[in-house]
Amino acid sequence: MYKDFGILTYYTLTPLHMGSGSSVHYVDLTIQRERHTSFPIMAGSGIKGVLRDYAKIKWNDNSLVDEIFGYEDGNKGASMVAFTDAKILLYPVRSLKGTFAWITCPLVLKRFKEELKSLGKTEDTNWDVPNLDPDKDKALVSKDSSLVIDDKSIGLEEFVFDCEKSENVDNIAKAIKEYLPHTSTVNELSKRLVVVGDNVFTDFVNYAVEIRTRIRIDQETGTVKEGALFTIEFVPSEAIFYSFVFFVERKKDDSLDVRTKFEELFSSEDKDKANKDKVKELVLQFGGDETIGAGFTKVRYNTLK
Repeated sequence: MYKDFGILTYYTLTPLHMGSGSSVHYVDLTIQRERHTSFPIMAGSGIKGVLRDYAKIKWNDNSLVDEIFGYEDGNKGASMVAFTDAKILLYPVRSLKGTFAWITCPLVLKRFKEELKSLGKTEDTNWDVPNLDPDKDKALVSKDSSLVIDDKSIGLEEFVFDCEKSENVDNIAKAIKEYLPHTSTVNELSKRLVVVGDNVFTDFVNYAVEIRTRIRIDQETGTVKEGALFTIEFVPSEAIFYSFVFFVERKKDDSLDVRTKFEELFSSEDKDKANKDKVKELVLQFGGDETIGAGFTKVRYNTLK
């Protein structure tokens, strides 16, 4: 049974490619997406694998890693931590003013709020999900937004949207920020946050992506290898995802406190107790293209119960 749980949030410091493994797309190597919404995700299996590898380095104890993350031989014992897929929460797009904006939509906010409430986290869900017509190009921004062009519109990518300043967006930004990794841009979340319609959000996460063209070099000739041109899709830097981690008690009165051991992965070597207790964050690399700097992500662990 599940003994405890927490929430992980992910801030992409560099473009991220967690591959889907196959493609019927104009891009050769596409990112992972939800089947029913086409929103970008980070598969829970990939998240678990990265944290398992980090635990091996951090603890230097393979038997402890196997006990918590599961044995390769499943008959010896299953994992005592379970990870959900990481869902998109805030997606970065270019802005005509203010450099870039973080967009979200009612569907994303509704899911995030309902999942928090289902896990008993109700004190941070006293904000309302905005009611936006999915077919209209209207956006909501905060009272102190730095994105507004002429007090009534904003420019996102190549499109201009009528906008309305809403105190509810400020409330949403304040609540969400408590869960996110600490960065200078996150501190200005309310100024960059935009709530758009579900259909607009879907279009942006499908088409406002980073596409890189790669080649392979023939080492003997020093020229481009024939048939070696390919394209890769990336989630852009500054994208923010969230997922949940559940701690499982396999046996009654199990002496191993899984949650405490898992939190050790995020504990800082800093002797400053004030900082150590408040923030549990680290930087990890997810997905492919590690050698060209892709996938470096700041991860924060938040206790929910």
